[in-house]
Amino acid sequence: MNCRALAAAAAIVCGTAAANNGLNMIGFGAESVGMGGADVAVARDTSALNTNPAGITQLKRPAFDGDAAVAFATYVGHSDTFRNDQRVDNAVIPAGSFGYTIPLDRQVVVGIGLFAQGGAGNVYKNLQTPFGTTDELSSQIGFLKLSMAVAWQLTEKLSIGVSVPVAAIVAKQRVFPKTSSSNSADPTPGFFGLDLKNARGAGAGVQLGALWHAAPALTLGVMGASRIRLTADKGTAAVNMTAIGLGVVNYANARLEGFALPAEVAVGAAWQADAHTLVSLKIAELWWSSALRDTSLTLSQPDNPAAPQVLAQTAMVNARDQTVAAVGVAHTLDSGTTLYGGFNYGRNPIPSQNLTPLIAAIGESHLTGGFAAPAASGWIVSGAFEYLLRKTVTYINPVSPLGRSEERLGYVALHLMLSRRW
Repeated sequence: MNCRALAAAAAIVCGTAAANNGLNMIGFGAESVGMGGADVAVARDTSALNTNPAGITQLKRPAFDGDAAVAFATYVGHSDTFRNDQRVDNAVIPAGSFGYTIPLDRQVVVGIGLFAQGGAGNVYKNLQTPFGTTDELSSQIGFLKLSMAVAWQLTEKLSIGVSVPVAAIVAKQRVFPKTSSSNSADPTPGFFGLDLKNARGAGAGVQLGALWHAAPALTLGVMGASRIRLTADKGTAAVNMTAIGLGVVNYANARLEGFALPAEVAVGAAWQADAHTLVSLKIAELWWSSALRDTSLTLSQPDNPAAPQVLAQTAMVNARDQTVAAVGVAHTLDSGTTLYGGFNYGRNPIPSQNLTPLIAAIGESHLTGGFAAPAASGWIVSGAFEYLLRKTVTYINPVSPLGRSEERLGYVALHLMLSRRW
């Protein structure tokens, strides 16, 4: 059997899940999100572990922040040649993070944090397929990052920091798993549905940051992060070969390659306009072109000796590098409550011809806002919202079986963060 029979499935299954700035969220924690991700020169809570590790030197007491978030798909859907016009079935997606820092002395602060870095995926349970069936097309991919950092306040004005992020990928995908098609009289490849489960892997990198209080009202920040390669090689897969008399063949080893979090450089400035108002800017460059060139799926160790021992397919992504611009405002009221507002823009890094229903990272413009209010005994309650402006892209992916398609993306995300300073 020609292993190209998986080509149509692999073209979809090798895609990436939709996120915000490419695969990355626009911010981490209520203040970061509320200010549109303009956080490199602010970095005033433990989310600095993931945005600019030098910022944790501003936390002179032990600090904890726990953030819970949920995104509501308000405008996420897919249409195509086969009369599909559906909204996504997984309309509610949770996320979250936490961080803890502790000063070792007046100059050195260490910390650890766990962050949902990005990735969510779409689930369409009842799509009409090109093979005359109604079946599921879904992807659920999560990217987590554990960051361990140490930062030094070298002088009264200058701090530097370094973190060692360990990122993990977890993936499961279903590409028309109940569908199997083959015609010996037709020279084109058949189609065998795919159910990929529990693919997972990890990789590590390094992140550097600096924070300089250039003037009493002006702070400058810079952050650089290395690329982190992520190979999910501990999964299993079921391939529906019923059309050629082999039934559902289970492959004990599924390897998903080609994913990476990109190398990144970000610079920012924060200006204390007056005693109550802070304005922050950030410009970031993310090198997706070297992080997502092509992705591949390789299956081996089938439980049926008559099935192909190895099935492999590569799909092109050819992601573009991405420049992200963000601006945020924080205004503190006389009561001590701080209000946030922000805007974030980053062009979709995936070329239209390489999109699929599961490569739907087409969002570009985000409006944000939020608040932080002091509570009793050193506690702080913060909240933020993120509104992704609606985006629609019509495209033809030459290796997708779905023909001329349309992807729609728009959501509202809400954050609630509890913080404690001792």
